Amino acid sequence: MPDKPLPEHVTTPLLTLITTRSLDEDYAWVAARRQKGGPVEGRSLSWLRIGVVAVFGLLATLVAVQSSRDADVQELGRAALVSRIEERRAELAELQREVRAIQEANREAGQQIQAFRDQQEEAAARIRRLEVPTGFIPVRGEGVRMIIDDAPGGDPDFEVRDEDLATLVDGLWEAGAEAIAVNDFRLTALTGIRNTGRAIHVGGRPLTPPYVVEAVGDNSALQADLLQTSQGAEWFTLVNGLGFVYEPENVDELHLPAASLRTLRHAVEGTAADNAGKEREVDP
Repeated sequence: MPDKPLPEHVTTPLLTLITTRSLDEDYAWVAARRQKGGPVEGRSLSWLRIGVVAVFGLLATLVAVQSSRDADVQELGRAALVSRIEERRAELAELQREVRAIQEANREAGQQIQAFRDQQEEAAARIRRLEVPTGFIPVRGEGVRMIIDDAPGGDPDFEVRDEDLATLVDGLWEAGAEAIAVNDFRLTALTGIRNTGRAIHVGGRPLTPPYVVEAVGDNSALQADLLQTSQGAEWFTLVNGLGFVYEPENVDELHLPAASLRTLRHAVEGTAADNAGKEREVDP
């Protein structure tokens, strides 16, 4: 079914419709008066209507002009608004770039912090590993206690000397001892064992026999492992050849003190036995 066309008064512009209808009504009124033979007295009324239409047209024109001006103002306002929106978009894009840059910097900083933490943990673990062999902290644990003395008879040739004691200490280190003390004096890599006259000095401290050597380690294997080392084999050769008193004992719990740490002034290469009788560190 075809669409029904719209009425003329709907599609005709308002100003045209008002003017046309006003003129049509005037013409119709004049024609009716003439057919009746009466005078056309409504001319003044027609002119009034024309004046009203003219005034209305003027008002419509003013309205149109004002609407045009308002449209220009609105267009300018819209352009300004669009410009401000574009500026805000540019500012937002710049802020987003800054946020991404800050996030990337934070990510890199977080990675660096984590790397520093890993290094700190590694250093702390290394320190803990070094605290025992360096004598920095006291040690408690199972191990072996050995009582050593000169051979009976008082012959100076059969006395325990610094190189003999150093041979035993090196053998214990080689056998896996974690910490060693002689007469409650903790040994470290800087501890010198040497003779001054007939007395043995350990770390500059004179000792008198009997010598009590305590070594923290696996007491189920430490003595056997000592015998398997070259220094241990040499020690047992000295014990058997010179008749030293040697009384080893497995102990469930030993208490070794921390070492008296000293500043390293100079050192020479070699084991304690190699350098027995030599001054390896001097810091009285």
